[in-house]
Amino acid sequence: MKALRLVLLVVALSALASGLALHAAAGPANHTNRLEASFTEVAQSVTNRIADLQTLQLINTGNGTVEGFGAATVVVGITQDRSATPCGPGSWTNAATRRIVLDEGVLIVREVGIACPTASGPVITGTYEVDGLSSTGIFAGARGAGDLTVNVANLTATLSGKLKLAGKLKLAGSND
Repeated sequence: MKALRLVLLVVALSALASGLALHAAAGPANHTNRLEASFTEVAQSVTNRIADLQTLQLINTGNGTVEGFGAATVVVGITQDRSATPCGPGSWTNAATRRIVLDEGVLIVREVGIACPTASGPVITGTYEVDGLSSTGIFAGARGAGDLTVNVANLTATLSGKLKLAGKLKLAGSND
């Protein structure tokens, strides 16, 4: 009877240790399944075809921080469709690809939004979706989505939402 209890105790402790090892290997300790990021950006390239195609394309670069991951650089490719005016005259739609470069890898997000005029200048609000297929490092295979706000007047962008890293599960005792 004592031997059976001892075997059951060893099995239970092994299962608990394996579960903890799987949990620890699934993602970094500083990650809480959130994406909170802010950037200051400057236009590096502008292709203005508003007069004939009602389209403006920009490439912005900048610096910022991603909570839990630290300092980041960013490159954003943006297309504005000025034929659509979702919030009246002076508004437009926005579609962008944002490349966030961090020490742990590159996080790619796809963005859509609308730009509406305010007293202090246009403000873009929209959503983002993580592109795990295009991301690298610990962000490869990641998924998530959230909200985006860009204050055009002060050149700032903020992302707030979910980020779920794919992680690589490592079984206790394995060498992979």
